[in-house]
Amino acid sequence: MHKTENTDVLIVGQGLAGTMLSYHLLKQNITHKVIDVPKIGHASRVAAGLINPIVVKRVTKTWQAELFYPYAYQLYQELEVKLKTKFYYPMSISKLYGKDDHQFWQYRNAKEQLDDYISVVSRYDLPEDIKQPYGYGTIKTCARLDMATMLDAYRQFLIKEDILIEADFNDDDLVLSNEGVGWNGLKAKHIIFCRGAFDEHSRFFKYLKWNNTKGELLEAEVEGLELDTIISKGIFVMPIGQQHFKIGATYAHHWSDLIPTDEKRRELLDKWKRISDSSLTIKEQLTGIRPTLADRRPVTAFLDATPQLGIFNGLGSRGGLMAPYLAMEMAKNIT
Repeated sequence: MHKTENTDVLIVGQGLAGTMLSYHLLKQNITHKVIDVPKIGHASRVAAGLINPIVVKRVTKTWQAELFYPYAYQLYQELEVKLKTKFYYPMSISKLYGKDDHQFWQYRNAKEQLDDYISVVSRYDLPEDIKQPYGYGTIKTCARLDMATMLDAYRQFLIKEDILIEADFNDDDLVLSNEGVGWNGLKAKHIIFCRGAFDEHSRFFKYLKWNNTKGELLEAEVEGLELDTIISKGIFVMPIGQQHFKIGATYAHHWSDLIPTDEKRRELLDKWKRISDSSLTIKEQLTGIRPTLADRRPVTAFLDATPQLGIFNGLGSRGGLMAPYLAMEMAKNIT
């Protein structure tokens, strides 16, 4: 039980959404507490952290890319300075062309006017270990976000500032009133849930049409392979340093547990063979649940019947791109 204390906002969850929201509340001088205990299966902890404003398969901008990408680019580098920690690595994506892909990319580039985002010129200068019979096109505006490092650094900041409460939040302990909410001796004007896929099971958010997916990816070593770009062909191959890579990712709409599966490992290895004949050594197979809604759009909302309650969720596989801007908007709405 905590001593009675007043604050403006309670945030439940310190994944990507909760971290971004907390930082923007700080920037707006809005007092808050973050309630969190890390859980197995939290997507933010195992995510590859690929930031890409282009839908590779269709060669078109993602939803609101012109807003999300510039803001994310600026915000993550700003946060690196504040936390004195490196976790944001701008880099390109090299999309390996199939037989007819170059012509398709030229057509889509002309139609969508994507020159600021992509280069359709066929290049062949990747390492010899990478199969590139038709060359590759380039998505220029991408990055790798080392999400686990960022979350750990921000958590230490929260602890230092006495903002973090390490506790497992039970919805039944929440008390609603006309003035706001109460929980374990804390009183706040608003509470915002940022628990990712775990919010699907909350009684407050049963009305949302959830469509969470289980994802799996590999951390692997490929001896002798050095890349300064992310390879894309059916899967992504993301360099994370010292000839180590994240390779993924898979999607499953039905699952019984969070145990890595042989089926998805074989799927990833089969797709790797389309990219390279080099052998790889699997260091770890990671799984997580992506919080996704049926319309594939994030949700940043306060409930009509109980406006003290809010939710920031549904970021899916593009959370690293969308979260900074959406958190900024939600913090502004609170003011």
